[in-house]
This record gives sequence, structure tokens and C-alpha cells, in this order.
Amino acid sequence: MDKRSQWIVFRGRLLVIVGVASLLVAMFLPEQIPEPLSPLVIVFGVGFIALAVPWRIWKNVPTWFHRDDTWL
Repeated sequence: MDKRSQWIVFRGRLLVIVGVASLLVAMFLPEQIPEPLSPLVIVFGVGFIALAVPWRIWKNVPTWFHRDDTWL
């Protein structure tokens, strides 16, 4: 694995960890977050997890909805 691939894997795992930690704090420790910021913490948690998904996967998402299912 070259250095670029190692960095991409590390960045993806780090973003997932930060996103999951953010969502867990929002779910189990809501008193630690000020009330107006709680929706923002949830959005950031989901956003960090979404950023961890590689672009080649996101690029193919529309084809999942429009593929030919005539075999049914």
C-alpha cells in the first residue's frame, strides 16, 4: 500500500471514529452539549461518517436507483 492509500484509509477511519463519537455523545450525554448546539452535533456526526465513504462509492449511488430490474 502506498503512502496515499494509507492516508486515505487513516482519514476514513478517523472520520468514522469522530462521527460515531459525536453521535454517541449526542445520544447518551445530551446534558454535556448546550441545547442550541445539539442538532449541529448530530449533523456533524452524520457528515463526518458520510465524508469517510470513498468518492467512487458516492459516484455510483444514483445508478443504484436507476438500474434495470426487468428480470423481476
